[in-house]
Amino acid sequence: MNKQSLFSLRFIYTTVGIAIFAGGILFSVKAGLGVNPWTVFHMGLARHVGLTQGQVTQIFGLIIIAVSYALGIRPHVATIMNMIMVGGFFDLLNAMNVLPAAQGLYQGILYIVISIALAAFGGAMYMSGGLGAGPRDSLMLALTTRTGQPVGRIRTAIEVTVLVVGWILGGPVGVGTVILSVTSGPAVQMCFDFMRHLTGISALAAQVMVVPVAKRVKVRAKVA
Repeated sequence: MNKQSLFSLRFIYTTVGIAIFAGGILFSVKAGLGVNPWTVFHMGLARHVGLTQGQVTQIFGLIIIAVSYALGIRPHVATIMNMIMVGGFFDLLNAMNVLPAAQGLYQGILYIVISIALAAFGGAMYMSGGLGAGPRDSLMLALTTRTGQPVGRIRTAIEVTVLVVGWILGGPVGVGTVILSVTSGPAVQMCFDFMRHLTGISALAAQVMVVPVAKRVKVRAKVA
């Protein structure tokens, strides 16, 4: 497969992943039980600036890209795609009224479960498209590189900060926020494992997907 064809396939694959990811966000919003930290921030900010949630997501994504670039991390294709498309797909799906608001606790919980599945699978798709990371992952990498702190600590600090600010601005925080925060990482990892399996049985998947592999630290035993 030539480079142009490979890029086209990866672009389509990444776009589909971002659309699925945006659908996952919509399910969490319609659940009415609280949303993930970044969405809390975006929804809280949207209440005060007269813009849609998708537009706030796009504008803040651009700001994050600029900050990350200043810190030494250059944006990639998927960085720009994520910035534009997540908010765009969310606003499009929301405007089409394809999903009614949840009626009652049980439907809300069902929506949260669907949100976890869609956001994890869609997120794993666009992160394994071989076109780079999204704006927020780029910021995490930039701060990790600049401060020398572990990735997990930086990610937690960022998410706690946007959660608190978003809550102060009026963003929806609830039991769904806790569930989404706790389950998103393991759910994405499960999707990565599935995609890694696909690359082992499909030549096309092996060419298109670039599935991240967790780095394991080797511990050497000390000899007394």
